[in-house]
Amino acid sequence: MAVGLASFLVTLPHSFEDFVEGVPQQFGVGVLTGGLLLAGAYAVHASGIVLASHERPAGYAINLLAGMGWFLGALFDHLPDVLSFEPYRAGFPSKMLEVLVMVFGLALVFLSGRLLLARRQDDGSLTVFVTSEARASSRSGLGAR
Repeated sequence: MAVGLASFLVTLPHSFEDFVEGVPQQFGVGVLTGGLLLAGAYAVHASGIVLASHERPAGYAINLLAGMGWFLGALFDHLPDVLSFEPYRAGFPSKMLEVLVMVFGLALVFLSGRLLLARRQDDGSLTVFVTSEARASSRSGLGAR
């Protein structure tokens, strides 16, 4: 959960900077549409953090996908800028935000993936959307098989 919250602390200012720099328009998306899409993505990510804080596999899955999105988005869109010696946006702080978005995104992928794998059922399948109550009742023989 801490990594998910930390990702908010770096992705939010980074996203503001992207909007100031016109990044959504570079992809053919208007400011309003981009803002609504970003707000929706943050809402889904926040729900993943809440679910993960309750040790729900769906939360881990959402965080894994959110981390993958942030990591790959920053990697493909900004890595050349980060590695360049040319001036970039606000200088070092902007480059550091880019790096942190990638680091926290990758950390979310790794940690969420590990937590999902740790929640495997006895038959080897992942239980992403099954509640802990349903698992408990099926193990005790009370649930339908």
